[in-house]
Formats: sequence, structure tokens, C-alpha cells
Amino acid sequence: MTTFYLVRHGKTMWNKEHRMQGWLDSPLSEEGILQAEKLREHLKDFSFAAAFCSSSGRAKETMHILVGDRQLPIHYEDDLREIFLGEWQGKTVEDIMATNRFDYEIYKNYPAQYVATHTESFGAVTERAMFTLKKIAQQYHDDNVLIVSHSVTIKCILNAILGQSIAQIWAPPFIDGTSVTIIERVEQQWHVKEIGNIHHLQ
Repeated sequence: MTTFYLVRHGKTMWNKEHRMQGWLDSPLSEEGILQAEKLREHLKDFSFAAAFCSSSGRAKETMHILVGDRQLPIHYEDDLREIFLGEWQGKTVEDIMATNRFDYEIYKNYPAQYVATHTESFGAVTERAMFTLKKIAQQYHDDNVLIVSHSVTIKCILNAILGQSIAQIWAPPFIDGTSVTIIERVEQQWHVKEIGNIHHLQ
């Protein structure tokens, strides 16, 4: 059995500004650094065989805090990155609503009807993320694995495993900064054990 501990990166400067990140990046805020430090303390008694991380800077920064002085192999994966948001990346929600309100409202309110033109589709994110998890499970088939990724990517993974439609992508529970989602892979079966745990922040 492979047990995945899926962690969303800590809060970033662009998160504070309600600015869309996607494949662009911003550093962790002071709050985001503190979130990651609290999670490191929470995970100190957990053993991991390996760590896999989105290649985005905010995920790497979070991972480095979580790993600390552990002697743990870290692998960076482009396929664990956030959804690609095209021309929306780097813009605030207010900016996007002023120039592309119709598409953005469909993306947020009717995701199953959203047609990805300048962005990546939810289906494409799901495909690359699930492929990566399966690949990791083949390599670490009886281990705990730490993963740092992003909110939409983690939600896509959960939707796929739970058999939910894209219409449910924004439904709670939410994936907050440094939340922990635990998934098990037993032979060919997936099991969701916990979603978006933030006990370490309380």
C-alpha cells in the first residue's frame, strides 16, 4: 500500500492579493512560511520514503520547509503543477472580471460547462496528476510519500478517485494552504482517507 500525503503549498503573496497564479509564481507570505513550519512540526514523527513536489517555486519553498534536515530524496514534477491559466495568470480576479467576466464566471460557477481556450482544462490536469501518482505508487508500493502540489490539482485528483464530475470541483471541503489530504493506493484501488486537514493550524 502506498500512502500519499498531499499538501497544498503555503499561502503566497499573490494569494493575499487575490491574484491568479497558475504556472506563474509568487513567494510564500510570512503567514505561508509559518503554516509550513507548523506542518513540519506536525509531521515530525511521520516517516516518508520520498518527497515529490510541483516544480513551481511556491511548492518548492513549502517542501524545503517541510523536509527541513531530513535526509529525504525530493523529486520535482511538472505534472504536479497547478492548472495553467493562460492570460489570467498574474492578474487579480478584479482585473479578470473587468475584461473577461463571462468566461471567468463559467469557470468558477459552472466548471463542467467551462471550455478551455487559453487555459488548461480540468480534464488535462486530472490526467497528468493521476498519471504521476500511479507512477509514484509503482516505485513506492509499500511506503509513505509526501507530495506538495496545488489546490486545483489536488481537487482534480480527489474528483477522479471519488468518481465525481467536474461540476463538483469547487465544492467543499476546501484545500487550504498547507492542508493535508491523505490517499491510499492498494493494488489497483484508490481510497481517500482524509481531505484538507488543517488541524496543525488550529
